[in-house]
Amino acid sequence: MADKAENAKKFGALLADAWENTPSFICSNDDYAYCLFPADETKAKWIEASITFPDGSFDKKEIEPNIAIALLIEELKVLPTYGADTIVNSKAKLDQVAAKLATLV
Repeated sequence: MADKAENAKKFGALLADAWENTPSFICSNDDYAYCLFPADETKAKWIEASITFPDGSFDKKEIEPNIAIALLIEELKVLPTYGADTIVNSKAKLDQVAAKLATLV
């Protein structure tokens, strides 16, 4: 099993990819960080990835577009619990997620 630091590095790379790709969805809260974005410009495959805090468990899947939409809907359903401010929609929030990843070393 990969260690927390290795998982944080893997998720950090995917987080950067998600930030640069459109469309993408990134969110982060006290329990986990999550991203969903197209694997390439064809958008035929999507990447879904998450990392949990504080244990550093990491999950990454390559999925079909219709599954990506369903997963996005599921993720949006938890917003009332965690709050809309968990959506990473600015560079400052992205930097906060990166700083949180650094705590997993």
